[in-house]
Amino acid sequence: MLKTLNILRYVITLAVVLVERDGEGERKKEEVKDLVFGFMEEFGINLPIPDEIVEYVLDYVIDLIVEFLNERMWKTS
Repeated sequence: MLKTLNILRYVITLAVVLVERDGEGERKKEEVKDLVFGFMEEFGINLPIPDEIVEYVLDYVIDLIVEFLNERMWKTS
């Protein structure tokens, strides 16, 4: 399971970068979630926790990744 979570970490980061554009924060977050859940479905990844918890954690992880990228890569003013 740790290997799967590590892969998902990279998938989430890639999805955040792919949907990046000015504004539309909540819409972009939904696009990232769609990409991640699509990836999980395509590759048969089923985590042993309820989907509601996966979505809650995914929201939090997306926010952390965006914050990190804003501070270190995208340098928003």
